[in-house]
Amino acid sequence: MNLVARRPAFVHAALALALTLAAVPAHAQMRPNLFFLHHSTGLNIIDEGGMRPWFDAFNSSRGTDYAFWDHGYNSEGLRDPAGASLGHGYSIPGDNTDPDGLYVLWTTSNAARDSILANHEVIAFKSCFPASDIGSDAELAQYKSWYLAIRSVFDLHPEKTFIVMSTPPLHRLATNLAAGDRARAFANWLKSAEYLAGHPNVACFDLFDNLARADDGTSTRNMLRYEYELDHGGSDSHPNPLANEAVGPVFCEFYVQVTGGYAVGAGLTGAPQSFAVRAEPNPFVGETRFRFAGAADAPGKVLVYDAS
Repeated sequence: MNLVARRPAFVHAALALALTLAAVPAHAQMRPNLFFLHHSTGLNIIDEGGMRPWFDAFNSSRGTDYAFWDHGYNSEGLRDPAGASLGHGYSIPGDNTDPDGLYVLWTTSNAARDSILANHEVIAFKSCFPASDIGSDAELAQYKSWYLAIRSVFDLHPEKTFIVMSTPPLHRLATNLAAGDRARAFANWLKSAEYLAGHPNVACFDLFDNLARADDGTSTRNMLRYEYELDHGGSDSHPNPLANEAVGPVFCEFYVQVTGGYAVGAGLTGAPQSFAVRAEPNPFVGETRFRFAGAADAPGKVLVYDAS
């Protein structure tokens, strides 16, 4: 399905792309304690993307009580729903949130895992952009093996909801086509039925596709979009404020979605379904075209936000 949006020529719009929504699990209830484990890219999405103000506004307008906690590097530790640093954290093993570190966190007995499970109900986590430098098909297969083992742990905790996130893309001057294609393949696998079906407490937020150029056959496909680069002349892969302002509200919507805070449509229960929306061109001046795709015909709702 297509939708054309037009705006005055002087208006610059930045839109987040390719949101992968999990259908509301059959067991989902309003579980407001949200947690996000991240490093620097995640920190910028939270702060520059206005995630805490978004939840404050949502709670105020809807009468909900979502409490959003986050944890960065071990030296930064835990921040409470007001954004205050508590001066302590969960001591993530090795301070490692790359795929191998997440494998250790979730599949071994450790105090960090126990604390996260004890204190939070909807748990999101991500690796940072270096993990998108997937150097071989064997390394991609190893990523998948780790995440399957992680998912097996999640199956033991049906009372929790887990949001796995794809890795952010790399700057075009910091990667190559083969590595970018593998990063895209990993992101696609995480949101596929192969990974999600039959695991109703697991959802995927496709951060990679929200930030990366489309898999369009160009020389910069599957790399950080040019308009989202922090430095066009350098190779810093941290997304810029424009990117974070676009992704932050979409990520907030996703948290609310997986807790059952929105009704996606009649009958959407059980195994997660995929839904994608893309705007081309993006950013745009004057006009852009939205394209929608889903796993099956179903009622839906599209919300469009500006940076405020």
